[in-house]
Amino acid sequence: MNLRKKLLTTFSGLALLALATAGVTVWAIAQWQNSERRLQGHYQRSLLLESVRTATFRAFKELPDAIISDDPDARQEFEAFLKPAEADFKRWAELADTEAERKQVQQVRNAYIALIQDAREAFTLVAQGQRDRAFAILEKQLEDIDFIRFEQVTQQAVASDRQNRQIISQQTQNTRQTAQLVLAIAAFGTISLMLLLAAYLASDLFAPLEEVEEALDDAAKGDFKRRLGEERQDELGAVSRAFNRMMEAMAERQQVAGLAAVPNGVVKDGVEDSAWQHLPSRVTLHRLLSQLRSRVTQLQHHNGFKGNEEFDGQQRAAIGQLDLLLQAVSRITDFGFPLDLNLARTDIRALLYDLLLRFQSELVERAVSVDLDIAPEVSYAVVDRPKLREVLSELVRNALAALPEQGGRIGLRTRIDPDATNLLIEVADNGKGIQQPAIERVFSPTVTTNGQRAGVGLTLSKAIVEQHGGQLTIDSEPGQGTYVQISLPLRE
Repeated sequence: MNLRKKLLTTFSGLALLALATAGVTVWAIAQWQNSERRLQGHYQRSLLLESVRTATFRAFKELPDAIISDDPDARQEFEAFLKPAEADFKRWAELADTEAERKQVQQVRNAYIALIQDAREAFTLVAQGQRDRAFAILEKQLEDIDFIRFEQVTQQAVASDRQNRQIISQQTQNTRQTAQLVLAIAAFGTISLMLLLAAYLASDLFAPLEEVEEALDDAAKGDFKRRLGEERQDELGAVSRAFNRMMEAMAERQQVAGLAAVPNGVVKDGVEDSAWQHLPSRVTLHRLLSQLRSRVTQLQHHNGFKGNEEFDGQQRAAIGQLDLLLQAVSRITDFGFPLDLNLARTDIRALLYDLLLRFQSELVERAVSVDLDIAPEVSYAVVDRPKLREVLSELVRNALAALPEQGGRIGLRTRIDPDATNLLIEVADNGKGIQQPAIERVFSPTVTTNGQRAGVGLTLSKAIVEQHGGQLTIDSEPGQGTYVQISLPLRE
């Protein structure tokens, strides 16, 4: 599993725990709100039912006053006391949620209606002067039957509400305990994952990064033998392998630069300068080039050379050859061992046309056919234009060297790879080619694709391409020609 998947798995676990915690919290809040609503409803039902009972009993006290004391206002007071009882009874019925509660409401309602009807009948008999019959209804029907039944059903309703409140309270307690347990498990899982993440970052991320930092510091100090372990299969392993390839490439370039190294015992202004041997190779090359250019300039402007007959034609020719050698070394140093890589947005199409113009006279003179294929999507790329042009020039020179004196074909093609991540530049010829086992040896500092000794051209070309973060590959068959591909990463 690579680093990205490991981190994604860990953070996904944390996200799931966070979602679980949020879900349990929302669920617990919803359950608590529902329980509170139900509890409030049952409390209110009990209070309303008690209010109905109280108002009913207070109203029925007017009936004995009407029968015994002949109170003329008893009937009116009876009806007045029943009005709030009717309103409370209606609100109590509306709070019934379950079928059992609605059935209970109907039972209380029936008992209440029977009680009211018998009471009103008794008031009617009192109004008609039949007090004995009214008194009989009060004793036998109302007190012995209707009141007892009304009391029983209302007490059952109150007891049922009390039992429901206990059940809801127990459910609320269970919900609270469940939420606490789930939140405790989520907290434990979160802490565990955080500890695992911290341990993983410390062992599998920070420690390897510190090792990479130390290796880069060693490389900056000139230790190109430092290598990192390549056993990991994640992104850090890819970084380690890329670092090792970079160190190998730098070591190869260091070896090439050693061809021009200053031997021990070089005397500078009469003093042996052995310290040059300890300078980095690229710095050594640039210092040598600077001194060589200065010496050639001095020879060319020597007073004796401007009129002194001691400098004959052979000496003139030697200085001319030395100047040509200086130009070659300058080109090798500037493009193969730069102190900096100057990346800039470059028009690749213009670069290829400029490349062909550099070789126009030779192509025309030798009647070489040129196939140029530039894909429409190729436009600009961030590269070091002079160095890339020198690489392509080296490839074209090798291709021309592999062709016969007259005729032959050279192909140039550039395109974007299918992943749209790399710029591909290809140079091919139908020259004599080389054998497959010799392909690896063409990057030797003194071999070109045509097998002749030609300095450090291909080695420097490969070094420049790799300095861009790309690759240079060669495929060749004897008698079939040679195909070279440059792959450069596309940068913003």
